[in-house]
Amino acid sequence: MNKLDLERKKNRILYRELFFEADKTFKEQLNKLKSDFSCSKCLSCCKIRYSQFSPADIFELSKQEDIISQEYIKFFIPYGADEFFTYEQDNEIQIELNNKKALETDNNYTSSVIIKSLEPVYFYYCRHLNNNKCSYSDKNFLCDNFPNSITTILPENCSFREWQKLCTDKIKNEIAPDVYSKASEIQNYSHNFSCNGCATCCNLACSEYSYEELKQKAQNGDEFAKQFTSIFIPYKTLDEAREIFPDYVDLVKQTLDDDENIYFYHCPHLSSENTCTTYEKRPGICRDFPDNPLSILPTTCGFYEWKEEVMVASMTLHAMTYIYKFYLEKIETVL
Repeated sequence: MNKLDLERKKNRILYRELFFEADKTFKEQLNKLKSDFSCSKCLSCCKIRYSQFSPADIFELSKQEDIISQEYIKFFIPYGADEFFTYEQDNEIQIELNNKKALETDNNYTSSVIIKSLEPVYFYYCRHLNNNKCSYSDKNFLCDNFPNSITTILPENCSFREWQKLCTDKIKNEIAPDVYSKASEIQNYSHNFSCNGCATCCNLACSEYSYEELKQKAQNGDEFAKQFTSIFIPYKTLDEAREIFPDYVDLVKQTLDDDENIYFYHCPHLSSENTCTTYEKRPGICRDFPDNPLSILPTTCGFYEWKEEVMVASMTLHAMTYIYKFYLEKIETVL
């Protein structure tokens, strides 16, 4: 494994660790808000509980000592099961029958779950619910922690829907602005560094899009693509680009996954002394480069030290952005 491979592997491991930590922190923030709410005893989650797992799946998972599956077997019976049903045998329930029986019990909530779920689901009811009262007095994981996810599809009368709404407000009005503010601070910090004239970004500008794709994006109104195609010319081949700066081309290529494409371009306004002949009229994409601390920069770049200094913080913010957007979309879908 060469130096570039080691660097690539190190950065990916680092990002993965930062992502998991950011996800954990994010969930902890949202779960803290849950403590402000309590069950309204509507019993909807007792009458209708949904899962992407069939009774047969749940039984198999329980044998692998999955706690949730073991609790399901202890408390919940699938709709459509006859009086002889057991999870251990005859546990195949047709999903059509299962959904039909659940719809007969609560059409509105069951329909909502079916519509909002991205894949087929099975419905269950609590075996301890008698005359709208729970006959089970001991604590249990499934009930005490319900809903165990902020993205659970809840019935309209469930008090925890207010928790979901509060979380969307927190993401939009606190978390997202905070992430944006910190990212702006990092970008502004780049002003403490300056271009040292290595001209790598002029000789070897790179994009995931081909020249034809960029031209199409420019025609569709993409401002970056407009500026880029007004300046840069594509290399005919990768080898032609590699002749300019082989180490940088290899660095870019090895940073990407095998199925990702990369195209290299060069600026025709660069002089033989590596100076810009249209410096005062250069477009915004040149003036603002690099506009992302996670950009792939060669060690010769004057902003490389900035990139290295803020890398961990930038990776964390990148992860946080992905995470909060993911959860915000999911929560808004289930509400």
